[in-house]
Amino acid sequence: MATAIQDLVKESIEVHSVWRNSDRVIHCGRCGGFMVTEQLIDQPAHRCVQCGEIIDAVILQNRRRGLSVGMN
Repeated sequence: MATAIQDLVKESIEVHSVWRNSDRVIHCGRCGGFMVTEQLIDQPAHRCVQCGEIIDAVILQNRRRGLSVGMN
């Protein structure tokens, strides 16, 4: 229980720091929810606090590659 509360507090702090440090709000392409910036193992990514969608440079690159392959 304490861990869940600590996780919620940490996420709340992350959300507030993004709001203060960002001049624009990023919305999730899947659900329209609020995206927060997180540091993954080796690179930053955006995670939706509503649905959990994660977007980073590799995911975007693979999605673009998939679209171009599917169109040929």
